[in-house]
Amino acid sequence: MAIEHDFFGLIEEDGDRGLRWSETIEVGDQPVEVELVATDASAVDQRALAVAAAMASTLEGLDARGRDVLVAQLSERESAASQYVDRRMDDMGESLLDLLVHNSGDIAMDVLRSLQLVRVVLHPDASDEGEAFAELLYAIDPDQEDAELIVSFDDRGDVVAIDLGE
Repeated sequence: MAIEHDFFGLIEEDGDRGLRWSETIEVGDQPVEVELVATDASAVDQRALAVAAAMASTLEGLDARGRDVLVAQLSERESAASQYVDRRMDDMGESLLDLLVHNSGDIAMDVLRSLQLVRVVLHPDASDEGEAFAELLYAIDPDQEDAELIVSFDDRGDVVAIDLGE
């Protein structure tokens, strides 16, 4: 059963009783793939779709909050953000410098500021406390899909996890 929604339009049912929708949305000056994925269509209610629509329509603000949390993590040596920067520097060496949009001399900070928001995945069937409702996937080089940094938000817009997508 497909669902019709004001923001998303027609949300198709996949073959496993879940829901799937995707579209490319401009966030700032870059195109970002936005997906709505629910493994259980019966767990998706109108409130969850309204929250997902609000997040999708205000991605610039959500992106800014995610980036702020990543920058704050730089002071923690074992954090996902620090590990991401270290791994990109090890893997890419000097070629990493060519991808930096910002060049302040602080390589770690410049890497985080130069990350591109590549994809957003919304999970309107996520209802448990602390469960990822929205995942923002960042990469310094979008062509390397296996080298992502993922910031997860709950349905209230609070960050619940930061993980390496490798």
